[in-house]
This record gives sequence, C-alpha cells and structure tokens, in this order.
Amino acid sequence: MKTKILLVDDEVDLEALFRKRFRPQIRTGVYDFVFVRDGLEALRVLEQQPDIDLVLSDINMPGMDGLTLLARLSEINPLVRTVMVTAYGDMDNIRLAMNRGAFDFITKPINFQDLEATIEKTRQHVHQLREAAQLKAIDAMKTRFFTNITHELRTPLSLILSPVDKLLEIDDIPTPYQHQLTMVRRNARQLLQLINQLLDIHKLEARQMDLVNEVGDLPGFVGQIVDLFRPSAAIKNLTLTYQPELPTGTYLFDAGKWEKILNNLLSNAIKFTATGGISVELYPTPVGAGLSVQDTGIGIPADQLPYIFDRFYQVNLTRTEAYEGTGIGLALVRELALRLGGTIQVESRVGGHAPGTDFVLEVPIQRVRDSVEPTTIPAPGLLIDPEHPTNDLATPTSRSDQLPLILVVEDHRELREFMVAELATTYRIRVAGNGQEGWLVAREELPDVVITDLLMPKLDGFALIERLKADPATDHIAVILLTARDEQSSRMQGLACGADEYLTKPFHLDELQLRLRNLLARQQNLRDQFCQPWARPGEDLTSGAVLPTKAGQFLSRFYQLVESRLDDSALSVEDMADQLAMNRKTLYRKVHTLTQLSPLDLIRQYRLRKAVDLLKLGNNVSETAYLVGFESPSYFIRVFRDFYQQTPLEYLRQ
Repeated sequence: MKTKILLVDDEVDLEALFRKRFRPQIRTGVYDFVFVRDGLEALRVLEQQPDIDLVLSDINMPGMDGLTLLARLSEINPLVRTVMVTAYGDMDNIRLAMNRGAFDFITKPINFQDLEATIEKTRQHVHQLREAAQLKAIDAMKTRFFTNITHELRTPLSLILSPVDKLLEIDDIPTPYQHQLTMVRRNARQLLQLINQLLDIHKLEARQMDLVNEVGDLPGFVGQIVDLFRPSAAIKNLTLTYQPELPTGTYLFDAGKWEKILNNLLSNAIKFTATGGISVELYPTPVGAGLSVQDTGIGIPADQLPYIFDRFYQVNLTRTEAYEGTGIGLALVRELALRLGGTIQVESRVGGHAPGTDFVLEVPIQRVRDSVEPTTIPAPGLLIDPEHPTNDLATPTSRSDQLPLILVVEDHRELREFMVAELATTYRIRVAGNGQEGWLVAREELPDVVITDLLMPKLDGFALIERLKADPATDHIAVILLTARDEQSSRMQGLACGADEYLTKPFHLDELQLRLRNLLARQQNLRDQFCQPWARPGEDLTSGAVLPTKAGQFLSRFYQLVESRLDDSALSVEDMADQLAMNRKTLYRKVHTLTQLSPLDLIRQYRLRKAVDLLKLGNNVSETAYLVGFESPSYFIRVFRDFYQQTPLEYLRQ
C-alpha cells in the first residue's frame, strides 16, 4: 500500500536529497512524496489531497512555522500524523510540538535509517486509524439502515393499526367482523414486536435460502406482478408495458424469489422515474430466461454503478434525497439472483436525451412438458408508495375560520392522507410532504399546532422544530413529533429541540386527538391569561406578559415598544412590524393567535390600561389622553367608554 508523505521545509536542497535517497521506494510506489516550502502552502495541499498519510515538517520556517501548521492540521485532516524535523539543539520547540500532538520527531542532520523506521511506524499507525475510521463509517451506515427500516416498517403498521383501532370502537360492529379485526390488530402488534427485536440485534446476518421450485406459467406469473404495479405507475402518469417473448408453457421456477426480485426492480423504476415509462421484457436465453426492467428515470452515475448492489449502499443522496431508503433492496436482488444460479447486470445513462436505467436478470429455468395449473401469488397489501405530490386536501367550505389550524408534515403519502381525513372533521388542516415545505407553510400560515414526522427528505423533524422555535414569528407554535424512532436518545433530542409532545408509530388515533385537544386547551388558557389585564382595570398590566413562555416574551417585547412611544399618536402597525422584524401579515397572525386581538386593538387596549394608571396618579382627562397617544380628549373619552362601559370621570369617582 502506497504511503503519501508531505515534506514541509524551506531548505531548497532537501527535496533533491529525499528524491535521491528514496528513489527505489518512489519508483516502486511504496512512497509518494509531495514537497512544499512553507506552512501556508502545506495547508492548501492538505485540503486538496486528503489521502496524505504523513507530514514531515520543519519547525522554523518563514511565514507559517511548523508549530502553527501542527495546530491547524487536526482541523483539515484528523487522521494525518506529523513528524517534526528540526535541529538537535531546538529541543524546547520539539518538546512543545510533542505536547501539541506531534507523533514523533527527528533531528538534523537526518539519519535516514532512523527516518525510514519513523516513517514505517507512523505509516502503520495511520493505517490503523484509517481502518478504524472505515469501521466507524460502516457502523454509522448500519445505524442509518436500522433507522430507515424502522421508519419504513412502522409507517405501514400505523396505517394498519390506526384504522383497525377506530373500527373496533364502533359499538354495533357485527361479531364476525369484530373477531377478524381483533385478529388483524393482534398480528400487527406481534409484527411490531418482531421489528423491535430485529432492531435490538443491530446487524444483519446472511442466511442460506433454499430453492423452492414450482411448476407454473412463468410469463403469466410475471404479468400478474407487473399488473400489480399499474396503479402506482398511473398515479405518476407513467406507461408500464410488458412484453413476454418467452414461449408460453409451464416452467420450473422459484416463484417467491422471482416475486421479490420483480418487486424491488419495479418499485425502484417507478420511484426514480418522473416522466416516460417502464418496460418489462421476458425473453429466452441459451441458459434459461432473461428479464429486463428498463425505465426513463434519472439514471445512475457511472462511478457509482459498481457499488449499487453492495449492502447498505445508497446512490448519491443529494440527487435522490426524496427517495432515501435502506440501501438493501438491490443487494437482496443480487443475492437472490446468485441463489437462483443467475446474474444481474445494470446499464444506466444520466442526462442527455435518453436518460434511464436497464436491469437485466438472466436465470436458468427448466421447461416442463406436462401442463399444470399456473402458479398464482397472493396480492400484496401495500406494494409501494411512489413519491407522487399530493395537493392539500380541501377543508369543507362550511367549516368556520375560527377552528384551530393544524399543519401535518409527513412524507408518507398514505399516512398523511389518513391523518388529514381523520382530523379534517374537527380542525382546519394544511399539509406538507417534507420538512422544508413544512417550514414554508408554517411561516406563511402560522398554524396553532404542527404535527411532524422525524425522518423526512430535505429537512428532518429536528431541524424543522429548531427553525420554528428560533424564529420569533413561529416560536409560539406547539409541535407534536410523530415518529417511528422510539429510542430514549431520540425522545430526549426531540423534547430538547422544543417539541411539546413525542408520539411513536404506530400511534393510536384517539391518543393523538387527545394530545391535540390538550395542547389547544393550554394555548387557550394562555390567551385568557394574556387578555385578563385588559378586561379588568385593577389587574397588573404585565401579569400575562411575564409568563415564562415564548408567547409571554413576545408580548413583553410588544408592550415595551408601545411603552417607548406611548404618547406618539403616529405609532402604526407597520412601525411595530419593523421593530419586531416581521411583515405586517405575520405580525397580525401572531398577535391574533396569542390574544385573539389585532395588533391595532392590542396597542389601543394597552394605551387604555396605561390611561387608568395615569388617571389614578392624578392626571386629568385631557392630560391623560395626550400622554397615552390619543389625538383628542373627546376621542379618548369615547374609546374609553366603549371599552370599560364608563367614562374616565365615572371610573375615577368609583
């Protein structure tokens, strides 16, 4: 294995000396030297060439010296190790360098036998560090796999358990149906338990799979599976064609493995194809049968094609972020193909006029003379969830605008639509398919509660909550985190980010409704506390605003701004919005959400409450009117009477 060494020294003849001394190792590829003259140039090289293993650096150099370079190395490449090269009499600096993290040192004049031993020792150490880093990356990849598989399995379980639970709550449900639904729920919960046990293992083990050959109509069998995907293709307006060129008849084949291979290939083809279509061909080959699944999707870059069948590998997440899965589907396809004694190949094109991917499976099969009933397959409960954009489900126009507004942020289309259908009878609903869309909708609509998934493309649930809580316009919004991750660390992180509730999938719909009701009731209690001082003149003016909440802090800031311009009749809502770094629309919605008042009404009521205090201090009505920003005493008297049901003088007499 080649060791790449960066020599940093301002002595001009040192490069020639090293090239001469290590000529055999350089020629055979054992060592690869890079030579620079100062620390700044070394930093640039290290940023451009992360595969450098070892830095040989002088201490005393013009510009950036070796000690400064040493301090910067850990920021650029934590795996690289530094050997200091300096004069024997510079022991103080050598000791300082070792204390700062240098791996070793050698002194000038250089003893090259000592240098070679030092390089070899450092090389072995760096090699061990890189192996450890690779193992850590593999562990992280496995952790991501288990996280993703949890999400992917728990979401369909939610779509099973929640409707079943709701059906079982019906009082007059027929007994036979009740027994069947109870059995469905029992088995779904058992499946959930098995998933949790699988996650406790924290690794996948390869298991020997037996061949289970069945006699049947292979072209017809493949056609049945293709037909199951036609609704999914139709949702995305994709064409799905099937051309069976294999002669009709009965064949000996493993139906289960063929089904799994086809399901993976077809689901991927639909998932990564936005326009055009998918074609499936089944044709004879010299050894048996060939299966081609070709799409007009986004394609796979050539440099990633060799790795797509590796377990846990995922193609370029920046390009396929919305489709992130477990990275195990194609690995399973390859293992199944090998177990069938066949091969799987892939060709792909990215960009241009004809992008797309073509998977070709070739498997030996045996034709059977005697005709028997074709093999049939049970219809799967849920094949795939193609990433098809879904518009907001319209809330019935008869619903009042005063109903609480709930934002549902969920990337799983069916679960999102299920939640909307259940909640729309009680609340106004907005939806978003990922965290980024959720953030934009929340900023625009200022919902009362956000229900968000955790694992989503573009912006996950943690990041969405952090943005909501960091923005003054949205920091008051309550958040329910609804996720498949049930480990304590995720729960603690979610609550630390600012989530008000943490529910795990599968969830019980009644529990979600109850938590929503409690959150909304809590918000209404806060509104009542904020509004109490305005209704009763004797109340402390700041009793609501000093509550230790984001809403209380915002209102305190609002009141401070009004107080600072209390006698200014020209104070406007636009002025307040500028001071609070919001636009007028956002300020209106936030103030109305917190107090059920408009910003203008809140300013006016604050002035009226301050007027009460000024009147108590002995100011007459005219003085008070001007001190609290009214342009005329007569207008002040009229507004005061409308709000307190008595004139200022009548109030003073009491």
